[in-house]
Amino acid sequence: MQRGSFSLGWYVSYSLEGSCLIGAGLQLSYNSRMRKLWNRPAWPVWSVSTADQAGQGNMNIATYVQAVSLDPKLMTVAVYNDTKTLANLQQSRRCLLQLLPETIAPVVRICGQKSGHEIDKIARLRKRFDLGQHNGLHYFVQAAGWLELEITDLHDVGGDHQLATGKVIKQKNLHDEPILTTDYLRTNGYIR
Repeated sequence: MQRGSFSLGWYVSYSLEGSCLIGAGLQLSYNSRMRKLWNRPAWPVWSVSTADQAGQGNMNIATYVQAVSLDPKLMTVAVYNDTKTLANLQQSRRCLLQLLPETIAPVVRICGQKSGHEIDKIARLRKRFDLGQHNGLHYFVQAAGWLELEITDLHDVGGDHQLATGKVIKQKNLHDEPILTTDYLRTNGYIR
C-alpha cells in the first residue's frame, strides 16, 4: 500500500508493517519519523479565486477547506493573514472555490508559492493555463469544478490564518478526473 492512498468503503485494517487504514481508505502510518499528525492525511487541494474592488483577479491555494452545513450549504476556508486573497475577501465578500485535478498540479507554483501583492497571478496563469470567468472571478477551465461563495463570516482564530465561512450560491462540476491532494504534491516535489 502507498501512504495516503484513497479507496471507498468503511473499514479498519491493520498490517504487520505498522500501517492502519481508517474510514474511507485514509491511510495513516505509525512511523516515528513521520510528519506531524495534521499533515499526514492526503487533503484535497483547492484554489480560491478573488478580485479586488478594481476587478483585478487573484488565486491562491487552500487545503484547509471543509463543508460545515448542508442547509444552508456552507463551506469554510482557512486563509493566510496578510495575503491578497484575504484583503480581497474583506473587500468583496465573495470568491470561487475551485477543486483542482492532478492534471493542473503546476498551478501550485504560482497560486501557492507567489504573493498576489507582488505579482499579477492571473496574467502569469493565462500564459500556461486556460482560464474562464464567472461573475468577474477567474477559474481554471481544467478544474474539477467550482463553488461560488458569498462570505458570511471572517473569523480571526488567533493564528496565522483567518477562517472564512461562505454560503454556496452556485456550483458547477467541470471534469471527472483524479483530485489533486497534498500527498500528490509531496510525492511529485511541489511541497515538502
